[in-house]
Amino acid sequence: MKLKELDLTKYDINQISEMIYETDQNLFGIFLDKNPIQAVSKLKKLIEAGKNCYGHEHIYIAEDEDGTIQGVLVAFRGDEIAFVQEAKIFKATMNFKDFFKLTFIKPIYDSITASSIQGDDFYIGNLVVSANLRGKGIGSKIIEQSFQLARDKKCKRVLLDVIFENTGAKKLYERIGFKKCCEKNLWWSSKSDGTYGMEYPLKNE
Repeated sequence: MKLKELDLTKYDINQISEMIYETDQNLFGIFLDKNPIQAVSKLKKLIEAGKNCYGHEHIYIAEDEDGTIQGVLVAFRGDEIAFVQEAKIFKATMNFKDFFKLTFIKPIYDSITASSIQGDDFYIGNLVVSANLRGKGIGSKIIEQSFQLARDKKCKRVLLDVIFENTGAKKLYERIGFKKCCEKNLWWSSKSDGTYGMEYPLKNE
């Protein structure tokens, strides 16, 4: 299995958009559209436009030797994402309501629910394995290969978030070598909802 940068001319961007949408349907429902078809369509626009956290330049495709898609990774170095640059893309691709939500509401939401990303962090925002290949260790391989992407970008650590209830994913990340670095509780929820921030240091390797 190899990780390759997303080539807009080679891959079916609808398929890639649908796979990324699967990783956080609730989030995309809030900030893009409650209708899954519309949400995927809007996500596709962001992927194609680039220069945002879902831009094609931050997407990597896991393929087998026959070119079959095994998974998708969305990840970036912290200082590759700029507020003004993203705002311009949101304005150019979204209606005013979506532009406002993505530009002003989502950053607040992220600050409450997700890890604080430093400029030299390599942040994994989305990771999905093709449905028919789950349970075969592909997710672990994608994570492990992402370490080299992070090193190539001179990052000091790999960072990701996992929700409290996803204990299986947390254990997987811990087996790979991630450690909990922060915890965000969603105070407005009646349940014990929240996220663990998990880091994998690279600076001493």
